[in-house]
Order: sequence, then structure tokens, then C-alpha cells
Amino acid sequence: MRPTQEAQNPQNPEERRRFERVDIAHQSQVLVMDAKGGQAGVLRQLARGGFMMEPDRHYNEDSKIYTFTIHEPTEDIRVRVNARLRFADQQYAGFEFVDLDPEAAVEIGHIIGKYYEHTKA
Repeated sequence: MRPTQEAQNPQNPEERRRFERVDIAHQSQVLVMDAKGGQAGVLRQLARGGFMMEPDRHYNEDSKIYTFTIHEPTEDIRVRVNARLRFADQQYAGFEFVDLDPEAAVEIGHIIGKYYEHTKA
């Protein structure tokens, strides 16, 4: 019996990601706001496909689509996004963008670019 291709070449999950993730330090205070304008959490990673935050509340793993605003304070960038929960644990919640419009994608790109430079410095 021949091993499958995956078994022959096990791949690190990080290598399979469609979008590069950029870490964002907690002290940067890039906030994630909920649909009512309240703080939902602090952004910790951002990618073109989604984000991870330290949430202010627990999110249940469901198929609900949430509306958030990501606020980058130093350049006052506010991006409204729709996102679906992909994972949640005691410390983090990860979301995948749903139907990200072109304007929001450009703003997400600006934030990624800013913090990408910080991680490479």
C-alpha cells in the first residue's frame, strides 16, 4: 500500500495558509469594535483573509456572521468588515472575512503594510 501524497510530504499548517499573517502587538491598541460601537477586543493578527483578536467576551463556534470595525488609531483607519468565527479559545478568537468589499480590502492592506514593516524592522 502506497502512502498518500500528504503522508509523503507532510506540510506545516502555516505553509498551507492562503494569506500571510501579520502579528500586531497588544500595545499598538488596534481595536476591534462591535456593530454597536462597543469594544469587541484587541487585534493581534491580521491577514487579507481574516484576523485574530483577544476578545472582550467569549465567542461560541457557530456560523453567525458578525459585523466589526477594525480601528487603527495612529492613522485613524476605520474598516467595517463582516466576519465568520473560525476558532475560539480562552485567549483568542479568529475570524474569516465574508464578502470583503474592495474599499475595505484596500484599508486592510494599509494596516497590514504598516505592521508588516514593524515586524521586519
